[in-house]
Amino acid sequence: MTFSKSQFAILIFTALYTIVFAVFYIGQLNMEFIGYVGVIVFIFTLLYATLDKTRIPTYILAGLSLWGLMHMMGGSVQTADGVLYAWRIYPFYDGGGEFFILKFDQVVHGYLYAVVGLLFLHLLRQYFGNQHSQLLVGFIAVMAALGVSGVNEMIEFIAVLTVPDNGVGGYFNLMLDMVFNFAGALLAVIGFYLFKFVRRG
Repeated sequence: MTFSKSQFAILIFTALYTIVFAVFYIGQLNMEFIGYVGVIVFIFTLLYATLDKTRIPTYILAGLSLWGLMHMMGGSVQTADGVLYAWRIYPFYDGGGEFFILKFDQVVHGYLYAVVGLLFLHLLRQYFGNQHSQLLVGFIAVMAALGVSGVNEMIEFIAVLTVPDNGVGGYFNLMLDMVFNFAGALLAVIGFYLFKFVRRG
């Protein structure tokens, strides 16, 4: 399979930072993020192995690559609040403990599932075309993104059970993750259709 220059550049960029962070996390014996390195490798292997059929747009590939970098940085870069994932960006709401908005972790969750929502929307529109209600197609894309979100939270639950001193968090963290995942996917899908409407007009 041959890739375009932009696809190949994204692949090389992703491979380079994945190797760098893999070495770092192995050196730190951070089993949680070593596992996440494996997840990134799996995701990009799957995406690039099926590009001839899925024809995923470059902006979605770039978006996922940027997420991977943010995710790897989140567990390694130090801030005043601990690692980058714990960084409390601004106190829009502080309910005590984990119930805090806005953290870097929440931004990454919202961003990732915006990209995942657009990925599913692309795949669904490619399959259905304009033969079905776009409201229904958009709804399914958001629900599919939430499905991936649920699988991600189950993976984090496995990390809680198997990795001592993990940074996954508790119930409030889980539910805030789900809220930001949903908001990211919903806003991205709505934004996609608004952009199409404005361009058509």
